[in-house]
Amino acid sequence: MKYNDVKTPEQLLKYMDDNIKYGFVDDSEKEYVPWNNREFQEGCQTKWHLSSPERLIKVGYGHCWDQVELERDWFKTHNYNFKTFFIWFELPYDNSYLTHTYLVFENNGKYYYFEHSDFNNRGIYEFETYQDAINYQKEKHIEHNKQRNPINEEILNCLHIYEYDKPIYGCTMNEFINDILENAKEVGNKNKNK
Repeated sequence: MKYNDVKTPEQLLKYMDDNIKYGFVDDSEKEYVPWNNREFQEGCQTKWHLSSPERLIKVGYGHCWDQVELERDWFKTHNYNFKTFFIWFELPYDNSYLTHTYLVFENNGKYYYFEHSDFNNRGIYEFETYQDAINYQKEKHIEHNKQRNPINEEILNCLHIYEYDKPIYGCTMNEFINDILENAKEVGNKNKNK
């Protein structure tokens, strides 16, 4: 199936399963995979640029920030109400806690968390409200980060969730984060609703 033939969120997930892998391709067309090695992490900071949906389809590799932009493109084109979110531990020092972006869409009075890039949580999950979907993903994010680093009350108090609009394609990691911090709406932070 081609991207332009995708008609439903379920087909989009299947299309992404078949065509999009986790990682990224830099401007010299070098592939960076898997995500959990030093070269990938350093590459994200120095070589990664946010892919447009067209570029992501062409290269076939993207991490969550890239994949959400393909999702944004599809849900917007198909006239869904949706929101995109960025979650991270906003600490005053460099750290190895993971960030994540994701999309939640509305359909027939229900809210659906759409997840492709987090392969441990891949799928479409139904909720009664946007906040229920946000809280669900927040718990998954905490669980996933606990596998990498200890998380105590102080660290949990630095967990922030932002609703953000379409970023500038081609931006760097720091530009992406700075744009969110300057322009996005905070929807969840600290240890609320735990």
